[in-house]
Amino acid sequence: MTVLGALHLAVVAHIAWGHVRPLCVLVARLVRIHPKLHVTFFTVKANRSKIVAEIARNFEDGEGDLERQIRVVGLDGNEFNPMDTAELENNFEQQLQNLVAGKAITCAAQQTQIPALQQAPNALIVDIFHYSIMQIARRVSPQTKIWGSGSGSLASSFTLFGPFAQDSHGQQHELVHQHVAETGMEFIDAAFKLIASPSDKVIQGPGLLPMFKYENFPQDRPIKAPFVGLFYLSASSVIHECDAYITQTAPIYEPPEGIKAFADFFAHRNTKMHMLGPLIPDTQRSAKIELEQAAKAPELVTFMQDALQKHGKNSLVYIAFGTLFWCMQPDRIWTVLDVLIERKTPFILSHASPFAKVPDEVAEKVEASGMGFLTSWAPQQTVLEHPATGWFLSHGGFNSITESIDAGVPLICWPFTADQPLNALHLTENLGIAYELLEVRTGSEATKPVYRTGKAPTCTLESVRAEAIFVFEKAFGEDGVKKRAAVQKLKESSLGLWKEGGSSRNAAQELLESL
Repeated sequence: MTVLGALHLAVVAHIAWGHVRPLCVLVARLVRIHPKLHVTFFTVKANRSKIVAEIARNFEDGEGDLERQIRVVGLDGNEFNPMDTAELENNFEQQLQNLVAGKAITCAAQQTQIPALQQAPNALIVDIFHYSIMQIARRVSPQTKIWGSGSGSLASSFTLFGPFAQDSHGQQHELVHQHVAETGMEFIDAAFKLIASPSDKVIQGPGLLPMFKYENFPQDRPIKAPFVGLFYLSASSVIHECDAYITQTAPIYEPPEGIKAFADFFAHRNTKMHMLGPLIPDTQRSAKIELEQAAKAPELVTFMQDALQKHGKNSLVYIAFGTLFWCMQPDRIWTVLDVLIERKTPFILSHASPFAKVPDEVAEKVEASGMGFLTSWAPQQTVLEHPATGWFLSHGGFNSITESIDAGVPLICWPFTADQPLNALHLTENLGIAYELLEVRTGSEATKPVYRTGKAPTCTLESVRAEAIFVFEKAFGEDGVKKRAAVQKLKESSLGLWKEGGSSRNAAQELLESL
């Protein structure tokens, strides 16, 4: 193994928590691998305390010296509109100039000076949605290597942000500019329409079955988000221009065709992709902190223990759609809960989304049944790893998928947007560790045909109920046993990825040695 000298790594991440949290895990592991590594982690000041706490979860008691090698720096920004990044970018540029010059930097969250380090950053990790940050870094510190960081599967990233080929850089931008010239639309609206909106076009990720593009939007959006198109363009640019690409996945999660497609692309560019997943907290301190942070933690633990005693192992269904997503026709959710109550199947529903509202009559019905537990936030890893938990009904975000596989729990997918429908396709059709609910789809595209079945969902409450009954019968029958066995094999494969000699640890070591 190469003996590494002192290194300085900078990180910028501030938008999507699903992207930020894995980076907290990553920097802690990199510091463990290379104790002479110092990390300066930039984020919007409103997120600073949350990131400090998340990083702390990834160290054990007694590892304070290593933990202190990661400095978290809050930047000024628009706290009311996180999409307005001008102030944050200006503040980052000032702080990076100081870092490069060996001067102290200022944390806007604490209004304190952070001492200078003797060396400028050797590398900067940039989330793929932060192309403007990459441009600033190129201008201020051209000697600093830029590592793009993507959260999600390779097949979905290739599909959403591509094309990725030898001469593909700028193709998406050219299409948007052409549409602007033809229609007079604003660039942001044209990008949203062409790149991040449903259509009848057939799309196919490497190693995935084809689907209609409208199938990638199976749920109504609670708000119109035209900036999503710009995010996709940013991701394309970062991936095309970065000096190395960090992906938070691992070969065991991916179709081989997706790995090859990206590997071939980076080979054309004379750079490399480093597969560093799964990035899940795995310390004793993490489990303790997660449970302490949970709403109604003692009652939750008691409920899971009661489910284990009364209904046995793998009897409980855990339902969570992340911290943002929620069905805009929630009668579909209440219908699924009714099916679980009638089946006498215990369940936990975590409703963390700001759009989630549980009516009093639903809460009262769940409580009277004794079968369900409702909470605004659940300690997801704790719930998934409990022996009572049998299935995870999830939106299919990549962090949730890796946590579920790591716990050996198969999934029932209720995808909303982004990479989630593509993830559901891979989990169900390739890996065989999940079911997908189709009748729960909403919106104007909901009743259009599903490419892989040739059938159109009816998407009524009656069909939602019938599909839920059918899926739960299979999940708790012989077919579910096969899916549980398949996910257990993946779990066993994932256990060694970050151990000495594991592929993810080796990839991280290689990444550091590249400096």
